[in-house]
Amino acid sequence: MFLSKGFEGTSMQDVARAAKVSKGTLYVYFDNKESMFNALVLKECGRMHETVRRIGVGVGPVEEELCLIARRMIEALLEREVLAAMRMMIGAAETFPDLARNIYAAGPMRTILLLGEYFELRCSQGDLVIDDCKEAGAEFVDLLLAGLQRRALLMVPPFTDAEIDALVERRVSRFLVAYAPPHTGKE
Repeated sequence: MFLSKGFEGTSMQDVARAAKVSKGTLYVYFDNKESMFNALVLKECGRMHETVRRIGVGVGPVEEELCLIARRMIEALLEREVLAAMRMMIGAAETFPDLARNIYAAGPMRTILLLGEYFELRCSQGDLVIDDCKEAGAEFVDLLLAGLQRRALLMVPPFTDAEIDALVERRVSRFLVAYAPPHTGKE
């Protein structure tokens, strides 16, 4: 309902009718449509966060893990439904600023924190040298998504899979140039 009618155009009655339940039943689970939308977003964010946790275990080469994490993040963030939800939330953010802030905390900020934890693990293993792993998480997300998400949100034709793979490799390589440990010369 949110995707077809937009956030402001969707009512609890619309959702109840589509779900074939009473409006009262919805209110047992959700205080209002903002909390319902927030729950939907949290569920989607949880999928991506689980992917980062599952891949970022620190057992393979850091470049391979980062490329895989990056590719999965891009796939998730460029899904049609996710883009539609982002467009909708951007449009509703001014009217519902608390909801927008909650979504940011649950989505992008949580992703940044999870990446920061992964970078801390890699630093402890000697694979990376980073002073502020949380900041590096934000840098990684920004570097990875720069341009891609904006293109998708504005309905610019998407890159091919091969173009995205090449982009991921280039951007992960740039990130690693900044944070790879110095060579000791003892090889």
